[in-house]
Amino acid sequence: MKCIQLLFPIVPDQPINDSLHQALKLADQCSSHVTLLAVIEDLAEFKEIYRYSGTTLNILDEATKVYEQALTQQAQLLKSQYANIKFHTKIRIGVPYIEIIKEAKELNATMVAIDSHRADKTVACQRGSNTLNLMRKSEVPIWSISTNATLVKRVVAAIDLTNQDYQNFNHKIIALASDVCSVFGAELILCHAWRLESEGFLRKWNRYEDIDIALLSKSMRDDRMARLQSLLEPYENSAITTNVELLEGETREVLPEYVVNSDIDLVILGSLSREGIAGFLMGNTAESILNQLDCSVVTLKPDSFKSPVLSESE
Repeated sequence: MKCIQLLFPIVPDQPINDSLHQALKLADQCSSHVTLLAVIEDLAEFKEIYRYSGTTLNILDEATKVYEQALTQQAQLLKSQYANIKFHTKIRIGVPYIEIIKEAKELNATMVAIDSHRADKTVACQRGSNTLNLMRKSEVPIWSISTNATLVKRVVAAIDLTNQDYQNFNHKIIALASDVCSVFGAELILCHAWRLESEGFLRKWNRYEDIDIALLSKSMRDDRMARLQSLLEPYENSAITTNVELLEGETREVLPEYVVNSDIDLVILGSLSREGIAGFLMGNTAESILNQLDCSVVTLKPDSFKSPVLSESE
């Protein structure tokens, strides 16, 4: 895997748990740069405080000094554990997810790794608004690391074969998944879900019988399997173990079910923008899947995606 630039948003006094050490292990094996980023939220109330006391700048200055000292200490501690990583620290002031996206762009970051733990979550897979905003609006891949994460042994790359225009995007997803599997020695599973959506139409209007539907489904299934396998041809000589899984049914239902039942440790999921929607929203299917997964997830966008956060700041 090429040298990576990893952005690591943390709260200065946040403990680096076993889950977050996964990302650091990846960076260490690649002799990479890791930037520890702390964002001081610029509260609207500060403006009101300034009107009455004029002390807002002092508050932010003092907070910045404390954060810088804490981050420096954290970086020194981590350096003693990960000798191959070059650590950097950065403080930004503003809305957390916006500042993370801006910093990732300025760093030309390879990936943003964020702890998906939330003390107040009501269901296991629930991710906070900060994480979801990053996944929706970041140009850089977001690695939401599960609090239950252990060693990465099985990685699913979710592939969409419904549109030929997605072909380059599929290659991008697989390349990232292959790199991750190479570092961790994990198995790579290309996973595609499909169903014959027009079955009812064919039966009603074209008078298709059961045998006709069965033969058509088999032909389509065989074609999808062949296309999945062809995506793995560039990795034939790779040391990683690769497999393909063709799931039949609604993607948002069968993919999460497969991930849970197959002990998958990491899912790499493409989130495509929908044309005509200003500011971009993550596709409904991708977000539905995300809300059902308790394992670690990496979301990434096609190269053509432009973050609305960065567009607004230009």
